[in-house]
Amino acid sequence: MQITDIRISILKFPKNNLKAFSTIILDDSLVIKDLRIFSNEKGDFVCMPSIKGVDGSWHEVVTLIDTDLKNQIDNSVIRAYHDELLKLELKQTKNKDFQ
Repeated sequence: MQITDIRISILKFPKNNLKAFSTIILDDSLVIKDLRIFSNEKGDFVCMPSIKGVDGSWHEVVTLIDTDLKNQIDNSVIRAYHDELLKLELKQTKNKDFQ
């Protein structure tokens, strides 16, 4: 499977370690929404979409069995997240230059 599109939505007001959400498209056929991008002292990481059960525990909605695909998705989403952060920084710098 190939990742054919990645969209990143950076949170304006991050909650705890949650920094952004992502949507990916695989093979122009399958959309996976609400991947979460977290950041902690060890770095950035991606979590698959999940829902909270009635018992309060979290359960993944999408589980990747293929480790190579999981690594490809994680690396691609983190790279897209960093690219989006860079675009945001450049936009903010450009806006400051015009003020």
